[in-house]
Amino acid sequence: MSVATASSASLPQVSPTVPALRKRPRLRAQRLQAMSVAPQASAVSDARRAVNQTLTRWGVAEEPVFVAELCATELLTNAVQHAVPSPGGEISLQITQGRAGVLIEVEDGGSKEESAAVAARPSGSVDDGKSEHGRGLLLVEELSGGCWGRRRVGPGQFSMWAYVAVSGSRGAR
Repeated sequence: MSVATASSASLPQVSPTVPALRKRPRLRAQRLQAMSVAPQASAVSDARRAVNQTLTRWGVAEEPVFVAELCATELLTNAVQHAVPSPGGEISLQITQGRAGVLIEVEDGGSKEESAAVAARPSGSVDDGKSEHGRGLLLVEELSGGCWGRRRVGPGQFSMWAYVAVSGSRGAR
């Protein structure tokens, strides 16, 4: 098997609207779990385990649990790296289960950068093919089937969310 290499000119172009202000799905919440996450990289793995335990307890099938874990991890990592904590000093993670899916939502105290720069920046893009960072939101885009985005919650503050479709849920345990 051979591996082809591509020049940066042939890499797919990322839309500048990747982190678009999109309307998040309105769910008839069957279950809701909210938690606070310390604004530290080490807290992300604990939150990922909490997402797994919560969704497993709710009877969500294994594959959507895994996808929701990954989306939560990427959104939380972005909040830890690129945002300031909320006035309470923590990052909020909310998991909502509806009939056909799970909504993962992360809210922090706002961006470390100017909100105008954040709004104009293609956050999901990778400048070159060699960067070790900058692919997290591209993963969220792919894993959520494009059903993700951000919503304004205050001046310079955004809530990032991802919706994971759930098929084959077993119901509450």
